[in-house]
Order: sequence, then structure tokens, then C-alpha cells
Amino acid sequence: MPIKQNLPQSPSIWRGRVFRISVLLLAITATQLSYAQSIAEQQPISDPVVDYMNAIDNVEAEYSAYSTELSDLYLGLGKSLYSREEYENARKAFQRGMQIERVNYGLNSLSQAPYLVSIADTESYLGNWDESQKALENLYTINTKAYGSSDLRMLPVLDQLLDWYMDSYKERTPKGGYSNLVISERIAARMYDIINTDMPLDDPEAPDRYRRLGYLQYFIANHIKQHGEPSESGLSISMAGSSGRPSDATTSHMHFRRGKLALQKVIESLVEQPDSTATDHALAVAELGDWYLVFGQKSSATQAYQLASDVLDTTEDPEQARAALFDAPRMIEFSMSKGSQSIQIDETQLELSMMISTYGVPKDIEVANPPESFTDKELDDLRKDVRKKRFRPKLVNGLAADAPHSMTYNQPTPKG
Repeated sequence: MPIKQNLPQSPSIWRGRVFRISVLLLAITATQLSYAQSIAEQQPISDPVVDYMNAIDNVEAEYSAYSTELSDLYLGLGKSLYSREEYENARKAFQRGMQIERVNYGLNSLSQAPYLVSIADTESYLGNWDESQKALENLYTINTKAYGSSDLRMLPVLDQLLDWYMDSYKERTPKGGYSNLVISERIAARMYDIINTDMPLDDPEAPDRYRRLGYLQYFIANHIKQHGEPSESGLSISMAGSSGRPSDATTSHMHFRRGKLALQKVIESLVEQPDSTATDHALAVAELGDWYLVFGQKSSATQAYQLASDVLDTTEDPEQARAALFDAPRMIEFSMSKGSQSIQIDETQLELSMMISTYGVPKDIEVANPPESFTDKELDDLRKDVRKKRFRPKLVNGLAADAPHSMTYNQPTPKG
């Protein structure tokens, strides 16, 4: 046999074969993908509502109409209907699931909690606020029967209730929103009693819990300042030893005092925290000063700010710490939102410049580079809106001083 027949073929012939093999493999892969896609396209799109209803029918046929497996299926069905805004049917599904839980585990079973919250949500979308309240009162009742009204284990339940009423506040009319706030304050009072009695000041949760209860008082006072207190609601908060509806001044002072007590507890609990710092303490004292300022207690606010400045003497770099806290004005906000909020860029945000007085009042408010469509009326509305805000003033040598301030601000909705 000639020797040249056993020699490797030329590189060009070898590369050609490799190329043809690669093309063939790609063609096979493409055919398989096309076939798989064709099969997938032939499959019907799954409908979660239909799937849940079929599963419910199968469980009922195999077991019984009160099988324990059914309650979760009805909860899933209700949530699917809720997401499609079929609120009447969603409510029926949640109620059926709760009924099954009660039959299997008792009228006061804690396992019905998610159904009660879902019913409350659904009733609110149907405008049945009284029914929402009944569902949430039931949630509270079953937990008190399990733990007792003053047990620390009630705090997560009260948190959930407070969140619900505060989250739905914005969906209601001023009168309805006031009802939410009255109920929220009752919830907060129960929380305060539990925390004050059974939660030690060095508990890591204590500062934030007291802080949030204090902020609620500002939220209520601000609502009354804007909308008044509906006397016909029958929900006015009465003071011990008084009769009739309290005056606006008395009501404002009541919320000021309750919030102040809660923020003082924040300071006390931070002092007891093993990992807290002098800066943490100073911030809490300055926040108490903010509280005094927004309620018009200017002398007390000044004293609190000076005390916060003095507390920073124990830090490694007191001047730098003071500059971070008091070198520029800061808008005072008492937000009920939990955790840090992501900063969102709003196309309607405007760049503002102003002067902040020693009492935290903004003046000489101007808009930098206003849009061409910005009218004189919109500018007037903006200034009125900003003047309602209060700012922690700049401190110089422990004393408040006028200071320029720049900030971004959402353009207010035009007033009719």
C-alpha cells in the first residue's frame, strides 16, 4: 500500500470537514429548539383560577367538603381572584377557606388569621370599611384569647393592624381617614402599655418602637390641623375627667404630650443599648427638639438642640459631629414608613432655594430654573406648601441662626 495513503490529510480539507460537521450540529440543534417551541405553543395557557377550582373539585370528590387541604386552596383561589379585581368572588373564597379552618381547628384558631386579613383587604376595595374593621377586630380577638391582651407576643399582631390602618388611610375620605387614625391610636396605646411594662429599655427593638408610636401622634395632629375633627363621627378621643368634644388646642396639646413621652422613651432606651453611641443619643435629643419645634415650643426646642450639641462633646471629633448634625438646615419629617425608603427620581421635582429662620420657618422661597409651563399660580401654591414645613435650624456655637438652604421638592398638585 502506498505510504501517502496513511498520511494526514491537508489542513484545508480537515478544516472543511470540521466546518461541515459544525453546521450540521447547529442545524440539528435549531430543529430541536423549533420542535420544542412548537410543542410549547400548542400547550394551553394555564389559568390559576381554573387550576385552583379544579384542585378544589378533586379534593372534595376524594375526601370531603371540609378536608384540611381545601383551606389553602381557597386562600390561593381568593388571592388569584383578588389580583384580577374580582373582589366579590375573592371574598367568598376567603370566607369559605376561613370556615373550613374553623370547622377543623375551632372558632378561635390562629390559623384563620391570613383569611381575616385578606377579607379585610377585599372589603376595603368594595368600600365596606365597617366589614373590614370587623374582620380585623376578629383577628385581634383570636390572638388575645391565645396569648392574653398584654403579652409581648401580641406586638406582631398589633404591628400588622397598625400597618393596615395606616396603609389604607390614604384611600379614604378625610372623615374615613380620621376613623382609621382613631383606631390606630387605640392600637398604639395597647402597644405602648405592653412595651412600657414588659419590654426592657435595652431591648434592641425598643427605640424604633417608641419612635414609631411618637410619630403616629404627629400624623394624627397634622390630620386634625388640615381637616378638623369630625364631631359627628362619635370617635373623638376623650380625655379622662373631661366631657364633650375637646377643643383643637386641647387636642393638639394631647398629641404633642403623648408624642413627647414616646420620644423621651427613645432617648432612655438608646442610653441603655449596649452598642449605642453618643451620636445616636444626640440624634435622638435633636429629634425631640424637632418635636418641640413643629408644635410651636420654640424655647424647649432651643434647649433640646443645645443639649444635643453638648452630648457630642464626648465623641472623638466633636466639631465634625456637630457639623454633620447642625451645620445646615434639615426638613423635619416624622414618617410612619418602616425601614429605609428608596429615593425615586420624580420628573416633577423642582430645585428650590430659601432661607431658614432660627425658628425653622422657610422664607424667600425661589425656584431654580423653573419649567417654561410653570405659572404664577403654581409658584404661589408651591410657596404655600413649603411654608407649612418646618426645618431643624442651623446651629452656630449652640445657637440657632438664619441659614440659606437648597433642596429638591415635588411640585404640588394644582389646586382648583
